[in-house]
Amino acid sequence: MDRHYEQVRSVFENAPFAACAFDRSGTVIYINKLLESNMDPAALPFVGKSLYELIHTFLVDDRLEKMLKRLIETNRPFSLIVETLSSPKVKVSGLINITGYRLNSLYVLLGDFVSGSLAREGRYRKLIEDAPDAILIMNHGFITFANPAMVEIMQMPPEEILGKAIFDFVDDRGRNDLAPLRRKSSRKFFSQISVNTKTGQKVLEGNFHFIEDRPGTSIAMLRDVTEKVLLQKRLMRQNQDLSAVNTISKTLSSSIDPEEVLQNTLVQVLQIMNIEMGLIYLLDEKKKTLRCALSHGIPDEVIQTVRELRLGEGIAGRVAASGTPLIIENASIDPRIQSLAFRQQGIRSFASIPIQSRTRLIGVMNIGSFGQRTITPEDERLLITIGVHMGAVMENILLFQEITRTSEELKDAMNLIRQRNEELRQLVSTVSHDLKNPIVAINGFADRFMKSAATKLTSKEKQYMEAIRDSGRNMEQFVTNLLTLSAVENLKLKKEEFSTAEVIEEITRELASRIDEKRGRIVVDDCMPSIKADRIRVAQVFSNLISNAVKYSHPDRPPEVRITYRLEPGRHLFSVTDNGIGIAQEHTANIFDIFYRATDDHVDGTGIGLSIVKKALGVMGGEIWLKSKPGQGSTFFFTLPAE
Repeated sequence: MDRHYEQVRSVFENAPFAACAFDRSGTVIYINKLLESNMDPAALPFVGKSLYELIHTFLVDDRLEKMLKRLIETNRPFSLIVETLSSPKVKVSGLINITGYRLNSLYVLLGDFVSGSLAREGRYRKLIEDAPDAILIMNHGFITFANPAMVEIMQMPPEEILGKAIFDFVDDRGRNDLAPLRRKSSRKFFSQISVNTKTGQKVLEGNFHFIEDRPGTSIAMLRDVTEKVLLQKRLMRQNQDLSAVNTISKTLSSSIDPEEVLQNTLVQVLQIMNIEMGLIYLLDEKKKTLRCALSHGIPDEVIQTVRELRLGEGIAGRVAASGTPLIIENASIDPRIQSLAFRQQGIRSFASIPIQSRTRLIGVMNIGSFGQRTITPEDERLLITIGVHMGAVMENILLFQEITRTSEELKDAMNLIRQRNEELRQLVSTVSHDLKNPIVAINGFADRFMKSAATKLTSKEKQYMEAIRDSGRNMEQFVTNLLTLSAVENLKLKKEEFSTAEVIEEITRELASRIDEKRGRIVVDDCMPSIKADRIRVAQVFSNLISNAVKYSHPDRPPEVRITYRLEPGRHLFSVTDNGIGIAQEHTANIFDIFYRATDDHVDGTGIGLSIVKKALGVMGGEIWLKSKPGQGSTFFFTLPAE
């Protein structure tokens, strides 16, 4: 590197042109005396600094940076003319022809200054002609020179450009901006102008400078920024459209009343589009018709002629049928608009846009202008977006209304069900009370009769009486269970602290005769807790589960009932396991329903016991479920809240 540096220094130190050497990273290694003397002293020294940063400090031109990067990447030399008239930090004001190439392991830039008043114009004419930017030389605004780049932009032969005033190629705004060119002298200025070319309008921008020793002579270096301006316009339009959609979104979300939403939205759309007339149709899916729900800017008598349309009828009907928007240049003469009264309104630019969600068509929005306002393709895209947005929100509003109506109907139905359930509960309670006394009397008289007259009865008569006594006892148990079920739901919840072990022991004593009769046994965990709950209801739960375990025992083995306990986070978990006949899987979902019985094989029952268990636990905030295998037994799990 030192050898190459010395080689560069020895060659360019006293050269009559500016020289700068740099490495692959863009770091400046060397500048010669001529370049140093023409730069702003405050920015020196350059060595060790990034050439890319220096370019942006001294030149208003981004092409040089691109050329440097291409040189480093491809080793291809380049030549470029840049202007320093707008760079106050460069002492020589004029044009610089910059050449770049690789020299051994370094890269070199050479700059030949064109200073003063273009006295050496002939020498550098070829450089100007080869410049990629458009260069014009003018006398009081009349074009005396146009380089090939300008000719290419204008798409005109040179003779149609030279001798013409630049004002002939620009619009009114451009003529105002370029007015200083008519003077003998003025300060430099920057302008962006629209010029009329053979292929259409293009946008040029750049600096306009005056030559000091040539009064009225100016030079312009211009770039074609048509694409950039179009992009800026597109971005600006997109921002405007986003703002419009945001405004529409706020309007759509301001209410759940569909008429209010549509009214406010139509007004907003007309304001955003700067259009005077609008209609909104809503689709009647059953009738397959469009009904005009809202209008703005059209007399009522005209609206009557287009109040309702069939699908496919008129512009709105066609748009509804196809789902495709339609733009009309002059609605006053378009034959597709069937209403003569509507055509006579003088509407010109007209658009019909579907209002649709992802799943269905909601309606159609028509808008139109009476003046010279033209609905552009960009306007159409915005209207389509608004239509889809309106469709989604309107669908939600309509669904909400449907749900609200359904909810009210469900509330009415639930109230009716509650009323019927209360009436049924009252009926069950009343009937149960009214039946219990006669049944108790029947059972009592049947027992007395058997005691006093059993010896006088034949064996057949005794069988009849036993059947009466059994039926009476079953009926009495059934009525008792109904009253218990009613009491479980309606008795006030009374919490007290008690020992579950004592409750189970009391129930075991009550069922002792039935357990001994089947030679069964009950095994209870030693860890049964004291809990705070409704003692009567807890006793009902254990009583029914233990009683069922004994009642539905397996015929081939003595019943064994095991009761366990485990404390879980926030709740007590109990289980009652038996070795009985079990319950088939298809019955487990309904086993807790009132009067439901999984088997009728050999055991009497009312189908109410497990309903009592579930309701008692529900009142106390608990749950119950089971696991069972037919022929092996069942386990009932239930929980109670832990204080």
